[in-house]
Amino acid sequence: CISTLLQMGSLAIDFVNSLVEPAEQLAHHPDIVIKYNQVFIQLTTHDAQGLTELDFQLATKISQL
Repeated sequence: CISTLLQMGSLAIDFVNSLVEPAEQLAHHPDIVIKYNQVFIQLTTHDAQGLTELDFQLATKISQL
């Protein structure tokens, strides 16, 4: 699980919006929970019931945002 604490709630929405392009590029979409200024991202491949290379690729792209 990746979590990010941001100054304002609107920044959380901006951050989540920035996840769209990398997720679409990999055709791999994380589970996301927003709690005002906190964003929680869970990466898993449901079909594999665990982590796959796609999860690590997406985690790398997210860490570069």
